Amino acid sequence: MQGVRLLVVTVIWLGSFFLAFDRVNISLAAPGIMGELGFTGMQMGLILSVYYWGYLLGNFAGGLVSDRVHLRGLTTLLMLSWCALTALTGLCHSLWQFGVVRLVFGLAEGATANLLHKLQNNWLLPRERGRGYGIFIGFVYLGIALGMPLVGWLIKAWDWRVMFYVSALLTSGLVAVFWLVIRDRPTQHPWLAVPQQRAFAAAISAAHLALDAPLPTRARVMSLLSIPAFLCLSLAAFFIIAVYFTTMSWLPGYLVKERGYTVLNSGIYLTLPYLAAFAGMWSAGSIGDRFGHRALVTLVMAVATCPAIIAVAYSHGVNTTVALMSLMLFLNSAALNGIMVLLFDLIPAAAFGTSVGIVGGLCGGLGGVIGPLLLGYLYDLTGSFQAGFLALALGTVLGAIAMVPVVGYEKKIRAAKAALADAPLTPHAVATSKPRLR
Repeated sequence: MQGVRLLVVTVIWLGSFFLAFDRVNISLAAPGIMGELGFTGMQMGLILSVYYWGYLLGNFAGGLVSDRVHLRGLTTLLMLSWCALTALTGLCHSLWQFGVVRLVFGLAEGATANLLHKLQNNWLLPRERGRGYGIFIGFVYLGIALGMPLVGWLIKAWDWRVMFYVSALLTSGLVAVFWLVIRDRPTQHPWLAVPQQRAFAAAISAAHLALDAPLPTRARVMSLLSIPAFLCLSLAAFFIIAVYFTTMSWLPGYLVKERGYTVLNSGIYLTLPYLAAFAGMWSAGSIGDRFGHRALVTLVMAVATCPAIIAVAYSHGVNTTVALMSLMLFLNSAALNGIMVLLFDLIPAAAFGTSVGIVGGLCGGLGGVIGPLLLGYLYDLTGSFQAGFLALALGTVLGAIAMVPVVGYEKKIRAAKAALADAPLTPHAVATSKPRLR
């Protein structure tokens, strides 16, 4: 990947950077919001959770429409809404105001995330997708790792309200760059030479054969739901993505409320764990691209995440806590990579956006709704985050169990693709390679 394609994909990755930065800055502001407005842990958990109610709906809807809409225009419009909603968060004074703003904010970001996935899918070759998705989510973690110290400094220098205004201003720069650089597909980009457009189109055609044939929305959804392994993958996504979203929402507050760190120090201490998450995402993607067996990698990483979460819950000392959080996020992000990239590998392109909407939006969004709320409730009930972390640990084990059937299904699909690749490419062979979702 080089030249214009690399530039376009980099801007998409920057979109994921700000997607995370604008989402999680409220997590570092949470202690200040609770202190100023007198919110309980349950109420703050509700504010953190309501974002994912909107995210669930937005991501699912984005998945349904991403196969049929003008991606560049709609994504730019949604990004503009981030700026306004981020600024509006700084104007909130009551629980219902936070609820409305964060609900709509989640709706916009959820839809945008799916559109960015579809854009990246359009610009990457199959052999690049594991690493590409790993870097995409890696930029999410960079948005947290690099953004948290800035957010902490802004809150310390002024207050949490000013922090939201500055965040909105920074995001507005992305919108202009995105509109200038992005096009829906390589064949539409004026900066890409015609021979390059044709070469990319030929490579995609050879990889997909006839898999880009359009399907009605109902047919896409029903065909996906008829695959038992897809249902298991969706269940695994609920548990594994729940850990991803919940740690994004509560880790800064955990360091401040339970460990007694200052807001600024909390942002600084989180830099290494989220860089480790980037490394986990990229490593899992590279392993999958090189050796395959993404479902097995996901299963192993999900199992390994369980003891790491338990260790964080019972850790003592700054260095030990940071090291264990780094391990926990490394393993969880590695498992998450497999969940999403398996959709590239197992689902025909005609239904890819829909599959992401179901797995990442509906199932992952439900995890994002329940996880932060449950953690806040258990914090109020016990006065500690330990019970909440133990619940997350149990969830990773259940997610790993759900991945077992997916391991066999991936093996079956890989064998079928290998047989198809070895077969002579005759008109009859192409004709019989029409999309089959079951």
